[in-house]
Amino acid sequence: MEEIEVDGRTLTYKQLEGGFTQPNAGISAKMLEWAKSAAVSDCSGGGDQGAEDTTRDSTTRRRDDDFLELYCGNGNFTIAMAPMFRKVLATEVSKVSVAAAKHNAELNDADNVAFARLSSEELTLALDQGKEFMRLEDVPPLESYDLKTVLVDPPRAGMGPEVAKFVSRFERIVYVSCNPATLADDVRMLHDTHIVKRFAAFDQFPYTPHLECGALLVAKER
Repeated sequence: MEEIEVDGRTLTYKQLEGGFTQPNAGISAKMLEWAKSAAVSDCSGGGDQGAEDTTRDSTTRRRDDDFLELYCGNGNFTIAMAPMFRKVLATEVSKVSVAAAKHNAELNDADNVAFARLSSEELTLALDQGKEFMRLEDVPPLESYDLKTVLVDPPRAGMGPEVAKFVSRFERIVYVSCNPATLADDVRMLHDTHIVKRFAAFDQFPYTPHLECGALLVAKER
């Protein structure tokens, strides 16, 4: 069990042995605060607010639409982001991770979150073609969601073309990456629809080549 303080709130997580997690708790807290800030910051007018303003936003602002997270793991970002949205839908392909995410949601009273053991490809079929999955039995009807913001934290290989095409429909993409090279590849694929408004680097492993990055992409005017 691990406790992380994020924007003055203590979050409790069950971390699974052998499962994916953010290994540096101090930096993880900063990543969570940045992601919260990016999700609600005012990026209109071609500019972004300063860091101080957006941090304040992340503790006081709440969007009136809904939030989708892909690759949610044990709910690390999900739990922190949940209070800022009306409803949250989080997906993950690992059965063990989904079970841990549900447990963590209960620990932190995140009662507006639903978890689905679906790949992004399966979610696309469910959203666009109405394909039914038994794994969606405990999830509110997908048509009840007003999904405007998506957070992705993919493996080192990045999202790839199919997932990039799927997330291009969202007004706001919060992208957390453990591989700057594949992040760059994915951002290039979103070039026609989105622009990078914010960027951050998080050094979880000092004195090594490994670096986590965060990017906020906002849809271009159409």
